[in-house]
Amino acid sequence: MDEAHTSRSAPGAAPEDALDAQIGYNLKRASAIALNDFAVELAEAALRPVTYGMLALIDEKPGIRAAELCRLLGMKSANMAPLLGELEERGLVERDDHAGDKRVQMLALTPAAREAMPGWRRQVRRHEDRFLHRLTKKERATLLRLLRLIWTEEEG
Repeated sequence: MDEAHTSRSAPGAAPEDALDAQIGYNLKRASAIALNDFAVELAEAALRPVTYGMLALIDEKPGIRAAELCRLLGMKSANMAPLLGELEERGLVERDDHAGDKRVQMLALTPAAREAMPGWRRQVRRHEDRFLHRLTKKERATLLRLLRLIWTEEEG
């Protein structure tokens, strides 16, 4: 067993108290690996998971309101605003006033972002395949289902 997979627990610790037996610790480790690999895969596009997620949802739901995007991503509008500004400055997102209410802005991908999106989606699939290469298709589905159980419960 290599060093990365050995127990980090103190000698004599109860198995359930061992750091590597704690779910949060394992989620953190897996997340760090996933985020690093994502950054490498999408470095040229300069996309982070959060900005990719925003673009993917805007692509799936053209005309989505910023408030709905926040809700779907579990973000606060104060955190979303600078990210939307960044994507707008990069020429990836455009805002249009809602016909019935000028205070409401609808979000859409720019033509350049719509053109790039299929390539970005392929890169994310490649990243996930690399990151999850040890899991079978069934195990991936189980992992996804279990993770969704955790965060959907948190959202209420």
